Amino acid sequence: MTRTTGSKGENTLMALRAAGLERLYKQGFDGMTLRELAADVGMQAGSLYNHFTNKQDFLFMLMQHVMSDLISASELKLEKAPNPRQALLAYVECHVTFHSERRKEVQVSTTELRSLTPENYRIIIAMRDAYENQLLTILHNGNAEKYWANSDPKIATKLILGMMTSVGMWYRSDGPVALDGIVKIYQSMIENLLSDDIDTAKITVQK
Repeated sequence: MTRTTGSKGENTLMALRAAGLERLYKQGFDGMTLRELAADVGMQAGSLYNHFTNKQDFLFMLMQHVMSDLISASELKLEKAPNPRQALLAYVECHVTFHSERRKEVQVSTTELRSLTPENYRIIIAMRDAYENQLLTILHNGNAEKYWANSDPKIATKLILGMMTSVGMWYRSDGPVALDGIVKIYQSMIENLLSDDIDTAKITVQK
């Protein structure tokens, strides 16, 4: 659990998160050492324990920080949405922007899930489920208010999140399309997907 509070402690934690993110992105959890992390920010290794208890605690802290930021950003966007359609567009904008601008954090949070202890894993997955449920609620509300008629909002939620999350794998800030343009493309594609829904009840399940 994080120990240090106050502006100085928060600045140190920000530096540790930034340095640790680079280590985790390049070396992975097993390859990173706390001694290296301390050296990156000009600290003695023993001083790290003023901020977290061990390497597992640091990984959990980083993942929790990323998920908290994502959930807070989406909640702020959704508060201003007057209807399900605008909520959907706001959610897509938030997700695509976040996963493009903070792709290293997202990638580490995905690939290193396996490195969490069972308890820490449950906490992070619960946060992910809460974030996913925001989109599921939007789709249910859109159905109820006749913005679209999606026959299986749960499958649509998984499909839409998979489409959007992939942006972090290929987006580059110097690419031919600006980020706001990419957001608009995703918004249009997802609206088209929902307006051209497939009736899953008519699909034959393979046995």
